[in-house]
Amino acid sequence: MSTRTHAPGASIGEAGDMKLLVRLGAILGASLLYSIVMTNFFPTEDADIGAGLIYFAALIVVSGAWGLWDGYHSTVLPPVFVRWAVVALVVGLSGPLKIWFEEGRDLGVLWSDLRYLTPFVAGLVLAPAAVGIALGYALDSRDRSLPQNTSRHPSL
Repeated sequence: MSTRTHAPGASIGEAGDMKLLVRLGAILGASLLYSIVMTNFFPTEDADIGAGLIYFAALIVVSGAWGLWDGYHSTVLPPVFVRWAVVALVVGLSGPLKIWFEEGRDLGVLWSDLRYLTPFVAGLVLAPAAVGIALGYALDSRDRSLPQNTSRHPSL
């Protein structure tokens, strides 16, 4: 497996890049599929609050469970957190852009959605993923030893 260096001392392998694309594709694809199913099979002229809450709950459960999986199988945490931060940002941006393309191109509405909807949806992805990553990492029974020059209990 070849690696590319993104910054001095930090390299991300192609497998890590693929993990990012898989998570993005799965979550964005499922979001699109959910939107299509709800629009075509359960049409309504009113705001469907229940459908939105189901979507939010699905984002929380999927990102939390997948974060748990990632944390359990990772040896270092920063790349996993960065991966999920990118996923959260892209998923957060997808909502306002979808609304903008489907409902009309009003820049005022787009700006408002980017300011308020994007951080909300990104938080629905990143917060449970971060908790899942931390729990998964803590639950893993592998022996992760510290480098020789690191004290076990650093002084405060």
